[in-house]
Amino acid sequence: MDYDKLKDDFTQAWYCELFRRLREEGYEIDLINNHRIYANIYLGDALVCQIDKENELKGDWSGKVVKKIAEETAEYVFAHKTAPAIHCIISGKQQMGYRKLLAYNDQVLAAIELKEKGYQFATGYRTVLSVNHYILNKRYSDYSRACENFALRAGLVDQDKILNEAELKVIYSGLTQLIRIDPPQVTFEDLTAIGQVLNKINFFILPELNQKLCLTEANNQEFEELEV
Repeated sequence: MDYDKLKDDFTQAWYCELFRRLREEGYEIDLINNHRIYANIYLGDALVCQIDKENELKGDWSGKVVKKIAEETAEYVFAHKTAPAIHCIISGKQQMGYRKLLAYNDQVLAAIELKEKGYQFATGYRTVLSVNHYILNKRYSDYSRACENFALRAGLVDQDKILNEAELKVIYSGLTQLIRIDPPQVTFEDLTAIGQVLNKINFFILPELNQKLCLTEANNQEFEELEV
């Protein structure tokens, strides 16, 4: 294996994907490419990070957002570059171009590079044909979500220990009703703990639930105003 060529190919592919992701997040890239700095990264008029000639990030004064994206893209771009190709079927049709990033317990996490659109990830299971034939039935544009699905499918995480969306909504509804009882039936410390759980469900686990609640409250308020 020509490691210098692999390094050059990876670096070029990584920069392409990193800059694409950053632009999607509203960042601007200014290629400097001098003896010390490769690129400056801006958010609005503010310089938030620099990439030096050794591919190291300098700064990142934006809450480590750039660093997180850089690490994630480097991980899956390198994995894709070094992964073997697989034979796969999606919706009953043979697909070419997917590579096997991870495989465990007859489950697979695969990826394909789409021109100018970044990478698409997929999870699926091995067929009885051979060790390198898979049926892919879940596709993602988000790498972390694809990894979570793979971990669950492969049994790396016990699904019985994970609450599904329906169960979380039941918990959310029950806790919301509990804290609205007047007079309060729980202590201030309990209210604080419940509020933390509700916020976690609301904003991090099921953010779409928060959007639906906002729409419902807005509709209820509009209806009340019409009644008046």
